[in-house]
Amino acid sequence: MHNVDIRNISLGQIQYFVKAAEYGNITKAAEYFNLSQPTLSKKLKSMETQLDLQLFVRGSNQLQLTPAGYFLYEKWQDSVKKLEEEIQYAHVLQQGKTKSIVVAILDSFRPDSFLLPVMEAFSKRYPDISLRIESDAAQDIREMLIHGETDLVFSIYYDFAEKEMDQIEWCLLGRTSHCACMRKDHPLAGRASISMTELRRSDFVAISPQYLPEYTDMLKGLCLPFGFAPNITNYVSSANSLTLNLHTDRDVFICDKYYADLNRGEHALVPIENTKSGFVMAWRRDNPKGYLRDFIDQVLQIVEE
Repeated sequence: MHNVDIRNISLGQIQYFVKAAEYGNITKAAEYFNLSQPTLSKKLKSMETQLDLQLFVRGSNQLQLTPAGYFLYEKWQDSVKKLEEEIQYAHVLQQGKTKSIVVAILDSFRPDSFLLPVMEAFSKRYPDISLRIESDAAQDIREMLIHGETDLVFSIYYDFAEKEMDQIEWCLLGRTSHCACMRKDHPLAGRASISMTELRRSDFVAISPQYLPEYTDMLKGLCLPFGFAPNITNYVSSANSLTLNLHTDRDVFICDKYYADLNRGEHALVPIENTKSGFVMAWRRDNPKGYLRDFIDQVLQIVEE
């Protein structure tokens, strides 16, 4: 038997390993932990040295598990998740509460538009239930829901519209039109509403298909029925970056009224006629928390009002 002193392996190292294995990408894993790529790489290599095991085969920014790495990932991923859940529940008990709901929201949403009123009303009605809110990109909160890391998510409609996911139930709320976000010197900025045809000559900023292919699929689905393909001149890695890349008076990107524009004073948000958007509330059908239904009903009541 190989002699390894596991006392030298920390829980933090195991968390780094599990998340790097999940992403298969060192940059994304480093972003998750707010670390630089070289720092995370060094931590993973240190762990391999301590265990005397090669856990990854490294490519150009990609990580592929070795057989030994895959074995440990399969064994450790549920243990890490369970430990994190137990610590979170200990915090719930410390607050004098007995139940908890974890909600994940798209990081580019305006929380004041619907989430904050829901939380305030629910907390008053159910003071024994702790609410914890996470915020991340669309693809990440979707994966959190699929893997049971969150009880309920609020995300963008196009990320759920064409998907079939086992055990996932969702409903469309806050129905609204798409909007074109543009600088105030864009020729269409002063309009009360526009058609998709009028965006034919605009340059589009879009979320890269590498990160969220559903966004470019949505964009093309809006343009193609009107006889043109979107002229995408700039790809970004996240919805939060869209607003930072309107560099000329031709640039636009597609969002809706729930988008949190960080430079709102400099931009115009113009509704697009005959389009459909909104936000989705989604949850797992097999969620064991019976009181989650109370939260869902509270959301439905407030949004309908």
